[in-house]
Amino acid sequence: MGKILVTGATGRLGNAVVQALVQQGDAGDVAGLARDQVKAQPLTAMGVEVRYGDYTDYDALVSAFQGVERIYMVSAVAFSDRIAQHKNVIDAARRAGVDHVMYTGIQRLDDVLCPIDGVTDSDIATENLLKQSGLAYTVLRHPLYANDLPMFIGANAIAAGFAAPAGNGRIPLACYQELAEAGAVLLRQSAPAHRSYLLNSGSPWSFADVASGLSDLTGKAISYEPISSAAFLQAREREGWPPHVARFIAGWYAAIEAGAFDQTSTDLEDLLGRKPKQLSALLKDAFGL
Repeated sequence: MGKILVTGATGRLGNAVVQALVQQGDAGDVAGLARDQVKAQPLTAMGVEVRYGDYTDYDALVSAFQGVERIYMVSAVAFSDRIAQHKNVIDAARRAGVDHVMYTGIQRLDDVLCPIDGVTDSDIATENLLKQSGLAYTVLRHPLYANDLPMFIGANAIAAGFAAPAGNGRIPLACYQELAEAGAVLLRQSAPAHRSYLLNSGSPWSFADVASGLSDLTGKAISYEPISSAAFLQAREREGWPPHVARFIAGWYAAIEAGAFDQTSTDLEDLLGRKPKQLSALLKDAFGL
């Protein structure tokens, strides 16, 4: 097997993929792309080769990708020039002779149902770039990370309940650790080219289900109140949230209410070889219960 390189290797998802790859095989097969030498030191301690580069620096990417067979490309952050950055990675991979690129996008039911500003359009554009690149590629579609629920509904939800503009919409949550493990399995097993995987828990839940699950775990009556997007934005403004962050989260909620994520799959279970964590375990981990 050739070298596997994981981008964003000091970030949350990328680092989890690196750790899963090391647990599943030889650390000498693994390289991590990083920008910060200090943050990358734990990777070196694991026996992982660190290569330095940035999505905005095409020449550095070409150098970092030399001798790499497969790349796990963690998507760039929202509200950056994601398409240009992803194009740099794809073009550099082709120039460096990389065989296969795996891209992490956000789960969507289709291309038009309640797109999320700053994400959906660039996901679609990136997938098209991969199709046109001549490279073998795999698209991993991830749901909302259950780990981020405290940010979405508030860390004090277990004390005071919560309100959100999600209506009765449902979403099949998953934790990023299990998504990373599944990605590592595909990297180790030579994922089939030119296909997508829908990676989620296999069970869709509403925010009423989240409130009920938190109630069961805490022994308290935790309520969920569906509210309008306008009310949500006003509440976040009062709390001092940056407006673009509040609008971004509201966009997720709008997509959830519209059913844009109400689609399940057994792909994650098949790759893990076990049932992914379900709601109670996900909530327990996310809220430290």
